[in-house]
Amino acid sequence: MDGVESRISPVGFDREYSRRNFLKTAAIAGAAAAAGAGGLAFAARPAFAVHEGYQAVGDVGIFQLAYKLELLEGTFYDIGVSSGLFAGNDLAQIAAIRDHEFAHADAIASTLTAAGAEVPATPDFILPDDATADAATFLGYAATFEPVGIGAYQGAAPALTDKNLLASAISIHNAECQHRCAINILQGVVPPNNVAFETALPLEDVLAAVAPFGVTA
Repeated sequence: MDGVESRISPVGFDREYSRRNFLKTAAIAGAAAAAGAGGLAFAARPAFAVHEGYQAVGDVGIFQLAYKLELLEGTFYDIGVSSGLFAGNDLAQIAAIRDHEFAHADAIASTLTAAGAEVPATPDFILPDDATADAATFLGYAATFEPVGIGAYQGAAPALTDKNLLASAISIHNAECQHRCAINILQGVVPPNNVAFETALPLEDVLAAVAPFGVTA
């Protein structure tokens, strides 16, 4: 991918962040999935309580955070591509998701630039030292990343005041849902499309989930 490699900071596999600490993010994603599966469980938390954090940072702040989240995911999947853990169609799928994440980041960067806003520097990402221990471990981590990204876009979308930005955010949200389904297929989840309703994640939950990986607002 032209230009991608020069934009990615070296990835530090800091042993301070163990597999157990990483999987704390799954608690947030799992709670969201459980709420979504019930449909009417959305009503347990008022919509304003979910979206107010995003409203506070505004359109630019939302897209700046989204840019960093997309780079984090792209960097993670890039490691999976080069790990040697996958081959054939499985490798092609991991590579496609990586390319999607970087394409999202590029589109968000272009949007910020066009608006005269700052494109954030690429964080020094920290990923778990066992992320590429084996294919199952890698896919397990991927399965925690995707619901957090989905929940972030869904939480942020109603807070966007520019409807063109809203349309862009929804298009990325839809792609992230497809990524989760693809990871479920690679994991052998049956049925892979197993969520009836998506659930928005509050900004504070998203930030808590990604902070161990070097991403801040």
